[in-house]
Amino acid sequence: VPIYIPSPTWGNHIAIFKEAGMDVRRYRYYDSKTNRLDYDGLIEDLKDAPEGSVILLHACAHNPTGCDPTMDQWKAISDLIKTKSHHVFFDSAYQGFA
Repeated sequence: VPIYIPSPTWGNHIAIFKEAGMDVRRYRYYDSKTNRLDYDGLIEDLKDAPEGSVILLHACAHNPTGCDPTMDQWKAISDLIKTKSHHVFFDSAYQGFA
């Protein structure tokens, strides 16, 4: 089962999941040209991920960008994850700071 991690993400995520024997793949998250969430890219990549994939999400204060989805975007991401029967792995290191 592949795990999809955001691009960019915390530097140790890749090493941790590879060391655990997981197939690490990326999904678009941040657009450095606009300094905003690449929402359309994120949705497209999660739609294209094989059903039942693991999706790593930062609960808040995305590391390293600090860019988080809006409440409406979170709802749409959640709905897509349910539709695709994906499994969520939350990194919530900065909860309470954002």
